[in-house]
Amino acid sequence: MTEYDHTIDLLDELDNISKIHLLKRDVIDEMMIEFASRIIFNLRIERMSVWIFNSDKSELESMGEYDSRDKSFKKKTVLEMSRYPKYFEALRKNKIILAENIHTDVNTFEFSESYAKPNGIITLMDIPLRIAGELIGVMCFEKTGVNEKFFSPREQSFAFSVALVFASNLEARHRRAAQHALNKSLKEKDLLIKEMNHRIKNNFSILISLLHLRKQKVLSEETKKVLEEYEQRIFSMMTIHDLLRETDSHLEVDIGEYMIKLVDQFSGAHAHYSTNIKANIQLDKFMVDSRTVVYLGLIVTEIFLNSFKYVYRDDQKYFLELNCYLNEDGAFCLDVEDSGSNFDFESSISSETLGLSLIKDLSEDLDLKAKFPDKNSNTFRFCLPK
Repeated sequence: MTEYDHTIDLLDELDNISKIHLLKRDVIDEMMIEFASRIIFNLRIERMSVWIFNSDKSELESMGEYDSRDKSFKKKTVLEMSRYPKYFEALRKNKIILAENIHTDVNTFEFSESYAKPNGIITLMDIPLRIAGELIGVMCFEKTGVNEKFFSPREQSFAFSVALVFASNLEARHRRAAQHALNKSLKEKDLLIKEMNHRIKNNFSILISLLHLRKQKVLSEETKKVLEEYEQRIFSMMTIHDLLRETDSHLEVDIGEYMIKLVDQFSGAHAHYSTNIKANIQLDKFMVDSRTVVYLGLIVTEIFLNSFKYVYRDDQKYFLELNCYLNEDGAFCLDVEDSGSNFDFESSISSETLGLSLIKDLSEDLDLKAKFPDKNSNTFRFCLPK
């Protein structure tokens, strides 16, 4: 055991080195210099460097080369596998490469003239760097001069531990960079979705305005009612985008909140019978995907329009009630009932206009468990599959 093995506690030094965190460094070069200077002093060598493979592992590029003789630091030197095939093969196969004489060792003699002699290197110890078992680079410990150095088992263990610490910090840095890129991408996606929803809402608003203007110019009451129906259908979809913009995911909507807005808008558009319409939401916040909510919104809109068209005009005791609740199986259910009577949905659908066919088609597309009005009940019931 050499003299400095007694005077320097390599375990304490390893602990000190492990506290040099890459994640707290804005400039990695400064970290490399601090990292290398400690190790060089402890191992009584003059040079240390770290090299990283390119994507296909055909080249090694230095991310830092520190020389204590003149305190110089450089990087981006490239070693090509085509010029040093034995060395690259040794990195893949060995846990550690020890070359007491870099010029004659079977693994390192290839870069004697191009690298070792220009830098005055005589002895080399290289530790392959791995992350999750994958070889990503190498950490080099280099003795200069003419006298060869023997790295003791304790020094080898110390160097190997240093390489593990460095690889761990490097992995953390890469992980942080990847997380930063992911967060940036998600933020950009979030802004894009918000902008898209904003534009969709604007387009819906333009359509509603155009229909409203057109409605004021037509004389036919039948045409006015058709335009009003299309206004209501468009609003039911526009409301979805309003609620989507208010959520974090942009994928789900609180179905109870949506139904309340839908009923309020329909009542507001027909103030003369607004007190006859009620919404009873018997559940806490219940999130449903946007596609399902759009379909349910269109279904409810068609039921409302159909009820107003065929029931309200002949019924002085008219009412329309919407109920949202969870059934005994915990599935979301929606009931819509009015004061009409003697309405058989199945027999009417073959001769009815767009509305009833749309209700049936949309419920089938969603695979809803549906119950339609018949001569004994004027209730629509739709339950989502769990």
